[in-house]
Amino acid sequence: MAKFKKEEYLKKDLKTKDVFYFLNEQDRYNVLSREVYKERSLEVHYPFDRNGRQKYKYISSIEFHDISPRNINGVYKVASFGWGFTKNISPIIYRLEKIPRISKVVISPKLRSKIEGNKIIFNTADLEEIFHWIKPLKEGHSQELKKTANNALSKIFPQKIKQEARGYIRGSLSLFIKNGGLSKDGLSEEDIASLVQIIPDHITEKNLLYKTEEKINFIKLNAIKNKFQKLVNQKTDTKGLEERCQKFFIENSWIFSNVLSIPVGLLAGKAYVGGKTFENKSGKEADFLYRNKLTQNVFIIEIKTPKKKIIDTATPYRKPDIFSLGKELSGGLVQVLDQKDNLQKEFYKISSGKFQSFNPKALLVIGRLSDLNEKQLKSFELFRSNLRDVEIITYDELFERTNLILGQFIIEKVTT
Repeated sequence: MAKFKKEEYLKKDLKTKDVFYFLNEQDRYNVLSREVYKERSLEVHYPFDRNGRQKYKYISSIEFHDISPRNINGVYKVASFGWGFTKNISPIIYRLEKIPRISKVVISPKLRSKIEGNKIIFNTADLEEIFHWIKPLKEGHSQELKKTANNALSKIFPQKIKQEARGYIRGSLSLFIKNGGLSKDGLSEEDIASLVQIIPDHITEKNLLYKTEEKINFIKLNAIKNKFQKLVNQKTDTKGLEERCQKFFIENSWIFSNVLSIPVGLLAGKAYVGGKTFENKSGKEADFLYRNKLTQNVFIIEIKTPKKKIIDTATPYRKPDIFSLGKELSGGLVQVLDQKDNLQKEFYKISSGKFQSFNPKALLVIGRLSDLNEKQLKSFELFRSNLRDVEIITYDELFERTNLILGQFIIEKVTT
């Protein structure tokens, strides 16, 4: 029995390119199959069918610019299939056959997808998205067809062939979402809990892992932002408000790193800073002790609520625009200075080698700038800008500083 050749071979070795033909001796055709350029990243395929004729109605060539066809999903990698597109991309090509003027497909990671003259250009990212859109639909149809055939036979031969239950087809959920059948607003808490439960313990695709982690961080940071905003916008100064503020800053201690502009970590909340009598009474507590992670120097942070008044009178101390500071601010200021004084005096007793005390900085968080009028704001700024040992920051300022970090992350998330 005669053995017929069926292979691609190099027909022309030119200065600028190699020209390949495909020979099929049995079906008696010898056709141009592809060209590979030598001095630039360009490979051109000429798709052909089993009879050696042009595979598609109007499209005669596929150009790969700045990328190898081997790195693209949805295109044949060997000449024996006649080049062209696989079943997961071919539906869009058949749709393009309705446009007679398109005779060339260009695929490139650098060019933007568009129809231009006699060619259609696909950016590789767009083509990849189409591939993953169509693939589960094709696979789903194939699986459904097999099950239908099996179950049709089972009805005729129930003793020999068992019925197959309908199950989930891989990829159908993503296809359902892409086609607009499901939005995040349409999910119940139970739906979300169920989806989280079935996420694999090990995600092999690094890109998917990073996207998942990014999404989780996005949700967490949004929740922090909303919770902080509720604290800042509190309407009444309830008994539990300061405790809620304390709890929030313990859970999100990184916020003060942004304020202090150095790498700090929470050392303790409600920390003892000395001051006990010989009867072991009247000890002093700071709301927070933070420690510089590099130098071990300690920071004292005292917090009041956002509703505490910075200036508690509408009448100027001296007309027209000189105001005295409110008792909550002046009291808080003296309180944090007293804590610092006690810490300095009793440092060796209480540090236990866990921190240093090199003239520690003190921070007082209190009130809101939005509660001050223009004249009151001037007096407050004159006062705090001349303080040496204590920095005063309001809740709405602290929120805005934090929001710069969270907001930038959210903008990046939305635009990528």
